[in-house]
Amino acid sequence: MSIFHEIYGVYYRIAGKLLGRERLTEQEIRETVQKEGFRDSVLFLPQKLLPQKDGSDWGFFRRTKDDALVPVTKHKPPQILTGLQKRWLRAVLDDPRILLFLTEAERLALLGRLGETKPLFQQSQFRYTDQFSDGDPYEDKSYQQIFRQILTAIRKQSVLAVSYRSGRKNQLYLHCVPLKLEYSEKNDKFRVYCIELRGKRSAGAILLNLGRIRSVRDTGEQREKRLSAETYFQKLRCKEPAVVKVFPERNAVERFLMEFAPYEKRTERNIENGCCTVQLWYDRQDETELLIRLLGFGPVLEILGPPELRRKAAERVQMQCRLLQL
Repeated sequence: MSIFHEIYGVYYRIAGKLLGRERLTEQEIRETVQKEGFRDSVLFLPQKLLPQKDGSDWGFFRRTKDDALVPVTKHKPPQILTGLQKRWLRAVLDDPRILLFLTEAERLALLGRLGETKPLFQQSQFRYTDQFSDGDPYEDKSYQQIFRQILTAIRKQSVLAVSYRSGRKNQLYLHCVPLKLEYSEKNDKFRVYCIELRGKRSAGAILLNLGRIRSVRDTGEQREKRLSAETYFQKLRCKEPAVVKVFPERNAVERFLMEFAPYEKRTERNIENGCCTVQLWYDRQDETELLIRLLGFGPVLEILGPPELRRKAAERVQMQCRLLQL
């Protein structure tokens, strides 16, 4: 009997996830359907998953004496890859950044399993505009090791002793708890958000460029009270959002919404003239980068506020004019 028409449909994935558990409750099944299914899935899908007296269910689970639910299958559902997925994975393995997450031995093992699968795309096919050319050294062994140490510390919330070289070439030594790694597409660099510690107390939030970290040592300490990344980023959030007006010329509205897709924003579009007014929330530490990206749109974008941000934008434009007149 065929139940699913496609192996990557929503219901297949829900059933596969539940069958991968050794023991479930009826409430857990309903919560999974509600969270991962469609809005109306809760109306009929639980009835197909839960054992029914009339046998109208799919027969995936049976009840135990204590009313728990266990899968009737002996093995977990297989993870089947399509040809397109294999080609995408083959292409990703050629990205130099993959070695930040895999060792060279693991990468070669995956290449061996993919056999003669052709990559979906080549890295040389991409041309990045408005991107700095001094990106991080992703193929450097020391950089890869530091990246993995920080990634492990984020998961464990370990306290790290960091040797760091600032933008002014000063050598700094500090203790911190890393919370999040972030990739800047414009700079082609990774940076890490941290809470600096002085003794047992927090000394505030700091942002470190991963490429400037000279060495990292795990102190063996862990925070007794787990730090909340959401609370951390809320402190960095701007008090007032940037307000910009994007004109429809040169497909600017679509380009703007694509470039600033990761940002929290509120958008209003004027149907009559096609202009788009956007409120954009950002981290205060990223204000300079934000200005550069906004000014990159040229005359098809106007910064309306707040006044301080508009003033800084005007100063940058005036400085560019002076440079052109030299």
